[in-house]
Amino acid sequence: MPRYSFLVDVLSLFESTRKKRVSSFPFPTSRRAYAECIAACFMHCAQHVLAGYFKVLSRKIYPTAIELYYHEEGVGGFKDPVMYHTNDRKLVGHEDYFVRRGLQELPYFPMGSLNPHTSGIDVTFENPQAQYRASFLIREYEVDYGNGERHYVKNSTDLYDDMLIAGIPLQQTDWMEWCDGGVLQENEIKRRWRRNVPDYAQVEGHQNRWEKKTGGEETFVSAGVRYAKCPFNWQFAKR
Repeated sequence: MPRYSFLVDVLSLFESTRKKRVSSFPFPTSRRAYAECIAACFMHCAQHVLAGYFKVLSRKIYPTAIELYYHEEGVGGFKDPVMYHTNDRKLVGHEDYFVRRGLQELPYFPMGSLNPHTSGIDVTFENPQAQYRASFLIREYEVDYGNGERHYVKNSTDLYDDMLIAGIPLQQTDWMEWCDGGVLQENEIKRRWRRNVPDYAQVEGHQNRWEKKTGGEETFVSAGVRYAKCPFNWQFAKR
């Protein structure tokens, strides 16, 4: 995928930026401050991603809002309990998850892999050496079906039909391209709450168990319950 490799290079910027700055990060227990440092490492990636588009067959898919997910494996790391592809998440309520599958841990996705899941499609940039999982969810986008008109899509799971219209062809390596659109300025991007993501508190005495917080000043309703919103402004959207 020669054109897609540019996106992989863009995502590698997160790794190099984090490596330079991580020694000055606060402790992971200072969750908001730590999350802000991670967001700063991702900003340049967001500037590129929100300026470009995916080309799949005759259609073009322009991300307009993407959400960062970031989780460090192991004791003492920064945790993002809502993230799907983590060792910690798999172990909750399923202590034999890895034993039954003959695994020591979840394999780390190669840089730029697509990860379809119940909330949509993530583009991943994980790092097995530094032992962190990272990805962005395409939360909102515009799609041009080939006639030059863009249609705004807010439902992230519609991307299954728009991006994976032909499935994921195993016999091809060039079914999708990434087309560079330059770099947005930081003031062209607004940061906000990740939609439908609650704030979490660690369960006392349990390293891998977290519970959703309810009530508070900033809330949203899910399944009839009013939860506190996640305080991390990890959604990056075009203004």
